[in-house]
Order: sequence, then C-alpha cells, then structure tokens
Amino acid sequence: MSDLSHVKTDLRHLIELPAEKRIKICRHDIWIDTPRLKPLMNCLNHMIYTENQIQASSIFIHGEGGDGKSALFQRLQALGHLSGKKMVFITLTENINRYKLHDAICEQFHVQIGKRTTAANRIDIILKKIESGEIGAIVIDELSDAMLEGNVNKKVILSLVRSLAEGKLKLCVIAFGNSVALEAIALDRVLDRRFVQWELQKWSLDQDFVDFIATYETHLPLKFASNVSSPKLRTLIYSNSHGILDNIVKILKCTAMDAIEQGAERIHQDQFHNIDALAVKYGFKIHHPGKPKQK
Repeated sequence: MSDLSHVKTDLRHLIELPAEKRIKICRHDIWIDTPRLKPLMNCLNHMIYTENQIQASSIFIHGEGGDGKSALFQRLQALGHLSGKKMVFITLTENINRYKLHDAICEQFHVQIGKRTTAANRIDIILKKIESGEIGAIVIDELSDAMLEGNVNKKVILSLVRSLAEGKLKLCVIAFGNSVALEAIALDRVLDRRFVQWELQKWSLDQDFVDFIATYETHLPLKFASNVSSPKLRTLIYSNSHGILDNIVKILKCTAMDAIEQGAERIHQDQFHNIDALAVKYGFKIHHPGKPKQK
C-alpha cells in the first residue's frame, strides 16, 4: 500500500474496501468549506438578528443551474441554526397539485388548513411556535417553482414572502432561486427594496478553486495521490467544467470512479480526452453553457 497522506486521516480505512464499494463512495455528496462563501455566511449570520427591528432582513440567493444553490441549502439544513437561532426549511417543487408556499409553511409548523382555521388564527399559531422554538429564519428552496404560477397567484405568493419578514412573524427570509424568481421579485418594488440579492458566481481559476479541488481529493478513496491541484490537472478540470460547481464535482467524481475501475487508482490527464463520454459512463451529465442542443 502506498503512502496515504493524500487522503483524510479518518477516511484512510476506506482504501481497504473492495473497488466496487469505493466506486460507490465516490458518488457521495460532500460539503467542503471554501473562503468564497465566507462573505455570504457572514451576511446570513448578521441578518438573522432581529431584535429592536420593525422587520427582519431578507435575502435572495440566486444563480443558474449547477452553481451550488442546492448544496448551500443542504448545508444550512445540516447546520440547523445561525447565530443561535433555529431555521425552518421549505422546499418548493412543482408537482401535479401545484404545491403552495402557504400550505408548505403551515405544514412545516404542523398547522392544519381547514374551514375552522382562519388566516389570522394560523399566523397566531405559527407565531407561538416561532417564539417557543427560538426560530429566527425561514429558508425557502426552489422559489422559482412557485413563480411558475399565474400572475394572480404569483402576487399572492410574493405578498406572503414579504409578510414573513414583517409584522408579528418577523422571520429572516432566506430564499433560493434562479433568474425566473429574480425577475418576479424585481417586479415587486417592496420586495426588490427589501431583499438583498446575492448572486452565486462561477468559479475562477484562482487559489480558492485550487484549494477546493485539492481538499476534495482528500475525500476520495484512491490508493495513489492524483495531485489534482497540479497546473496540468487543475487547468483540465477548470476548462472542462466552465467554472460551474456542479461540473467540477461531477468531473472529480467520474474520474475517480474510473481510476478505481481501471486500476490506475489516480486521476490522470488521459481521462480528459473525452470527459463527456466518461461522465455519461458513470451516470453524469456535464453542462456546456452556450452549446447547441442536439436534435
């Protein structure tokens, strides 16, 4: 067995597992702290403080597909709190029943929706649960799906989002979405004024990127060091990923899986001759912005 200093100490035992199990481990999603998200996390920690304020702060974190919104949402879920305040999490995904934000909030707080409970009563119940549970923020994922509603319903949803941060509830609203939701928020002057709009940018070929992929390598159960942060490999990973986080992770996953299956046990530059086909082999799709769709 080679020197295993390229793998995290608490993960080195995984190297002894059969190849099939190690290939599956490479598919696991992991969270890696990166300095590029520190300003955003600092912002969120400040925003959740609401004492002696008429309304709570709100933020809309947006970007296009593959920029890490889902990973950040899951990270906040794993943390469960910011600045000592608990967070409530709601995921809005379109389904055949047109799942409503209002219903999702009530369900999250275990408030029954029926003829016997008026909107005011529901708010009072939620308020009591917020106060007793020291809840400081509501985190909404996939707000863009709610924006697929008709104009009338869309206005109702936006009004509800606005009301969460003011009045009795005074919850810090942390919402995630894409350009569809961004345009909808921009049309509501009050929301546009109150929401901090934070765009998740693509990665640059900088030290943050190098540190990220180098740290990611320490989580991969490969027998030999790949040195993905070396000039050649980091350039190949970056150029083929277009700086999109989802692509970066998929490339690291599929090349590691292939390295185990082929017996090389390290990521190497020959794997990048047809990285798209290699990704498909292991069930991944690398997105190429601006590339025409095949008919």
